[in-house]
Amino acid sequence: MASYLILISSAPGTKNSERALSLAEGVKQDGNSITLFFIQDGVRAAVNTGAVQESTLLNKLIDSGVICYVHDEDLMLRGFERGLLLPKVALVGYNELVELMAAESVSTLGAF
Repeated sequence: MASYLILISSAPGTKNSERALSLAEGVKQDGNSITLFFIQDGVRAAVNTGAVQESTLLNKLIDSGVICYVHDEDLMLRGFERGLLLPKVALVGYNELVELMAAESVSTLGAF
């Protein structure tokens, strides 16, 4: 089993965001470990606004054990608070992203 990191900077509902989640789903189904890291406008995908969640695929991925992180500063800059994050989504800084990218057993698949 391999471990992969996918960075998502595109807003939810965009082609790039959907492509990243589909890639994560396929890699996960192949029995690999997936970590999603939401930055820039991508942080909006991990926010529970009280409306119907845009991405049922993201919820499915989280329920299947995909680890999700949101960049704290990007979340704050978009006017959201920690309490609005979906369950099981961790709020972290760039230091944690660098650590994830530098981890020996983790391959970064791309930034979408």
